[in-house]
Parts: sequence; C-alpha cells; structure tokens
Amino acid sequence: MKLLKFRLGCIAWLLAVTSLCSSCNRLTPTQRAQTHLAAAREEAQHGKTAAAIIDYRRALQDDSKLAVAHYELGKLYLGTGDYLNGARQLTAAVDRDGTNFEARLALADVLLLGKDYEGAKVQADAVLAERHGDPAALLTLAKSLAGLGEQADSQAAVEQVLKAQPTNAAAWLLVAGLQYEKKDFAASERSFRRAIQYDPSQVAAVAAFTIQLLQQNRAPEAENVIRECASKNPNSISAQYILATFLWQQKRLPEAESVFRTISAIGQADPQQRAALAHFYVATNKLDLAEKEYTQIEAKYPDDFVNRTALASLYLATDRYPEAEKLIDSILTAQRDNSEALVLRGQLRIQQLRFDEAIADLQHATRAQPRLVSAHYHLATAQLGKGDMKAAEAELRSALELQADFTPARTLLAGVELDMGELKESLADLDRVVAAKPAVVNPYIMRSMVLAEHGDAPRAEKDLLPLLDEFRDPAARASTYRALAWVMVNQKKYEEARVFLQHASEAQANSRETLYLLGLTYIAEKKTDAAFSMLQARLKQNPRWAEGYEVAGDLMAVAGRYAQSETFFRQAVAINPQLAAAWQGLGDVLARQSNYDAALDSFGKVIQQTPKSGLTYFRIGQVYDKRGDWSSAETAYQKLLELEPDNAAGKNNLAWDYTEHGGNIDVALRLSQEAVLAKPDDPELSDTLGWIYLRKNAPMDAIQVLKQSVSKAPKSPEYNYHLGMAYLRAGRPAEAKQFLEATLTLEPGFAHAEDTRKMLASLKN
Repeated sequence: MKLLKFRLGCIAWLLAVTSLCSSCNRLTPTQRAQTHLAAAREEAQHGKTAAAIIDYRRALQDDSKLAVAHYELGKLYLGTGDYLNGARQLTAAVDRDGTNFEARLALADVLLLGKDYEGAKVQADAVLAERHGDPAALLTLAKSLAGLGEQADSQAAVEQVLKAQPTNAAAWLLVAGLQYEKKDFAASERSFRRAIQYDPSQVAAVAAFTIQLLQQNRAPEAENVIRECASKNPNSISAQYILATFLWQQKRLPEAESVFRTISAIGQADPQQRAALAHFYVATNKLDLAEKEYTQIEAKYPDDFVNRTALASLYLATDRYPEAEKLIDSILTAQRDNSEALVLRGQLRIQQLRFDEAIADLQHATRAQPRLVSAHYHLATAQLGKGDMKAAEAELRSALELQADFTPARTLLAGVELDMGELKESLADLDRVVAAKPAVVNPYIMRSMVLAEHGDAPRAEKDLLPLLDEFRDPAARASTYRALAWVMVNQKKYEEARVFLQHASEAQANSRETLYLLGLTYIAEKKTDAAFSMLQARLKQNPRWAEGYEVAGDLMAVAGRYAQSETFFRQAVAINPQLAAAWQGLGDVLARQSNYDAALDSFGKVIQQTPKSGLTYFRIGQVYDKRGDWSSAETAYQKLLELEPDNAAGKNNLAWDYTEHGGNIDVALRLSQEAVLAKPDDPELSDTLGWIYLRKNAPMDAIQVLKQSVSKAPKSPEYNYHLGMAYLRAGRPAEAKQFLEATLTLEPGFAHAEDTRKMLASLKN
C-alpha cells in the first residue's frame, strides 16, 4: 500500500507541474515580462545580483519596451561598477519613458563621470523643464555647467540648490571647487568645511580639501582633517585610503603600512581591497613581503583568481618564469577565457621568444575581451618579435582606438613608424605623447632621437638636457645621458659622446647599453685596440659581470676580432652558463672561424635553454650548409619553420637546399614564392626564386625576378651571374654577355668564374 500511495503522489505532483507549465505557456509576453520583473526585484533585494540581472534580461526579452526594467537593470549594473552597461540601460529607459526623471538624473551622473558634460546638461534640462527648481536636477546642471567652463552659470544654479537645501553637502563641495578655481582660497576653505560638517561621510570633500591644505604647506592641518574623517568613518575604505596615501606622500611608510593592513582587513570581502597591503608592498619594492601577502590570500581564498593573477604578474616581473607559468596555467585551467591571465602568459612567451604561442594567447585574450588595451599592445609586441610590422601596427592602432592616451602603445607605434621610414608620422605621434607630459622619460628620449634622425641634432640635444633635472631617478638619468651620447655619435662627435657615457656609467653602473655604445664610439673611429683596452679595464673592475663580457664579445665581433670575441663570450658563459645570448654569440663567432663542431655545440646550449628559438635553428642550418651536410641543414630549417611558419629567410634557405641538393623542386618553388611575397624588396630572396625558375626551365620568369635582384644589388657577382645565365637560356646572347662580363669585372675570382669564361668564349664563337 505504501508503494502504491507513493506512486499516486508522484503522479499527482507531475500532473500539477504539467498544469503549471501549461499555464505558463499560456501567458502573454507582457505577463511573462512582469513575472520575470517580480523575480528580479526579489533577487536584487536579497543581494542575488547575478540572478537578478538574468531575470531583468529575460523580462526585456519578453517586453523590450518595459522602461522600468531598463532603469532598474541600469541601476543594478552601476552598483556592480559596470558603468558601460549601466549607461546603456539607463539610456534605453529614458528613450522609452522620458518622464522617468530618476533615470535621467542617474544617466546624467554616469555621463558626468565620463566627462560628457553636454549630455549630462541635456538630461538635467529635461528634468527641470517639468520640475522647476528641482534641487537634484539643479545640482546636476551646475556640475555640467562647471565642466563646460561656464562657472558663472554654474554658481547661479548651485546657489539655487543651497537656497532650497542649505545643508546640501554635495552643493557645498561644488561651491568650494568653483571658489578654488577663482583662487578665493579662504572662501573655498569655508565651503569645504561646511561640506564635511554637513556630511562627514563625504570622503570626496575631505580629499579635495586636503589637496588645498597641502598646496598651502599646511600638512599638520591636513592630517587632522584626514584623521577625523577616518575616525568618523572607521569602516570606510575610501577614508582609510586617503589617510594611507597622505602618510605615504609624507614618507611615513611604517604608518602607511599599518593603514594598508587595516584596509586589507576591512575589505576582506573584495579581492581588490583584501590585497591592499600586497599592492603597497609591490609599489614600495618590498617584493618578498608582497609575495607573502599574495600567497596567504591564495591559501585563504582559492577561488580568488584576481590575486592569483597578481601573484603571477609579480613572478613574471621578477623573472621567476617557472613559478609564473605554473600559476598562470592553473588559472587558465579553471578559467580558460581569463583575459588577464592570457595576457600574462603572452608576455611570458614573448620573454621566452616563443612568439607564435604568445600570439595565440594574446589573440585569445582579444577575443575574450576585445576592449582590453593591454592585450592589443602585447600582441603588437609579439608580432614585432616575429618581424610582422604591419600586423603590429594594426594592433597598436586598435589599442589607441580604445584608449587614445595609452602612452606605451603610441610610443611603440612611433618606433614602428620610424623603422618603416615614416619619420614624419613617427615624430607626430611622439609630439602627441610628449604633449600629454607623461611621467616616464622614454617618450621624450625617443622623440629627441627621431629629431636627430631628421637631421636636427641641435634641437634633439636641447630637448634632452632639461630631462636631466626633470627626471632625477638614476635609471632615467642614465637613459638620458645615453641618448645624448647617441646624438653625438650620429654627428661623429665621439669624444663628446664618451663624456656623456661616463656620466651614464656614474648614474647607473654595469649597464649593458652604456658599455655597448661606449665601445662603438671607439670602433666607429677605427680605434679597435682602444675599444679592447677599455673593455678589459671595465671588466677588471667587475670580473663577475657576465653580461659585460657578452657585450664585449658582441663588440669585438662587430670589429672583426673573432678570436678576442670568442674569449669574451667564453668568459661570459663560464660565469653564467644560463646566459643564452652569450652562447648564441659564441656560436656565431665560432662559425665565422669555420669551427663548425664547436659552433653547433654552442647553439645546442641555446636550444637547451630556449628550445623554441627560431634564430638558433636558422644559424644551425647555416652551419650545416657550410659543412655540406644538406640533410641536417634541411632538418634545422624545417624545425625553424615549425616554430615560425612565416620566416622568409628560413623558407629561402630551405628552398635553395631543396633545389641544389636533390629535394622536391616544386616544394622549393612554393617556399621561395612565399618568401618573396613576404619580403619583396629582399634581393637575395628574389635571386633564389629566379634560380628556381631557371632550374624549372622557365627563363622568362627567371629574368623578371632576377632583374629585380640586380637592380637592388648591382655589385653582386652572383646575381649578375644568375641573370646572365637566364638570358643565355632564353636565347638572348647580347644581354647574357653583358651580365656575365659584369660578373668577372666585379669579382674575377668568383666561384663560377671558370664556367663564366667558358660561356663567354662560346658566345664569341
């Protein structure tokens, strides 16, 4: 019987649910919208924001004209800090119901935050047209007018507010601001004090008043105001931040640290605030303490991906790549579309020279969050690493469309334009960056260097000198002195350049850039012995400076002193066996000395540390080519193209090996065509393509591309030889004779000189 009763109960329940569902399906869209609206309001009241947003959206799907739903959803978005969606919903509410004055004023507040003062004024005027003298609308109007620079009208409007509401703290704050702009500081102070008196929780008034007091060198009074605010608002994170910032600016770091600890305790529910102390430690370069804080947060809040990402960023900034990679991978395992983590992994891949993987991660980040400026910026950096200037330029322009004042992107764009020979455009972008007065020295330096490129070295020097007083940080001063030295080098004023470089060394010891530029000043004067002596003396002062030995190796290689270069590189890797760049340089100079086995061993060390270094595989392929080991060379170039599918030089060399050493000539043709398409101005690539056409018995196609090679490098005996052979094969002896004779004139001992003489002799017969 019990089982029977249970079955009957289930049947009754199913019938009831079926009846209910049928009833729901009979509701009109308007009725369904009201049902969802009621559910959304209930959820919002109980703090279930995410669920409420879903039900508000369902309501609007059923009735898009439901203005009140747009309004309430807009307010909900604003409460979460999503101002963009909040503004969209409030705009929709106003469009559908112009009499919703609360929606108009809420929208006006958002527009004021975005500095759209004209738009905010339109909303205030619309409310005042129906509600004459409404204090809230008048105050919004006054703020809008102040933003538009109409101070007198703003003053008149806010005075009307104060007549109706003499204790309106927000109105007194606006009055204080207007008085401050007129430099009536006594009146401004009285108004600030009234704003704080009438609303002690109004932290904005305290912050603004504090700035005025500090500008008047009244720090003790400012501190009293701040501490009183903090004591009256003990749970206000904003009030505590003002106190912490004041103490920090006063260089009272232990006291500031204590306040940041309080903020972290108060804000435990918010990932950003619970890490306030960690952020402070990062900013004050106490990275070990910052790591400890982040680690504790990670242990206590395992789902806090915001601070786990911050910890990964800290690891990345301190070159702790394995820890960073492990942490980032754990984040992306849980949240595969976490754009911040994807950007971090992209940066990590760039550091590891794994550009293809970096590009994949950063493109994923831009798809997940298309408006994330940093993703576009770092994607451009990765594309530059691969040599794709056009793609990098496009990403930088995308970043600047999203944030026109993003200095790093505009500065990098200027560098790209400079490399592309667009000096005028580069200078225009740098002028725009400098006009914004960035707080970092690099854009100013780069602008001066572009001026020097334009041939205006005196102006470049004149612009650089004031930076020494403006940016007194040692690293900034060293960068400025190096830039001044570079300007001197471009004018062949090597002695003056060395004076500036001495100052750079004093400001920042053991700088690779300073040492390299100093060495170049001697090499440019053909004083290689002096360069060598200088390097020995500098390294004697710091015998454990591995990077210094690496720079010395590079410089001696530039000077053609390969034996000395080899010695320096070997000293570098003996000190630091993990210095991949030194192993790379050592491999290059060994290959130049035909010490191929040792060169391959050095390149192997690079591959162990950076297994995805395309450059190293390219060098390995070149060494095997010189040894005549075509199969191994092809394997190296194939590996390069696996890592960098668009590498034009790799395609060219592999195509040549296939053509000359029994490979698939059709594959060679495709590779060569792709290489020329990527770099149409490279004469070596078009020469390879022309030779392949000749091998495929297509002399007219060969002539077309080989003429381009000769026009770009007319003194190349090889290019002239190939073009002469193409004309000979095409049955055009006169042109063939011209270019074959040019080959012998340019280099009588050319590798194919004997064959060339025989062909010329046959042409005479």
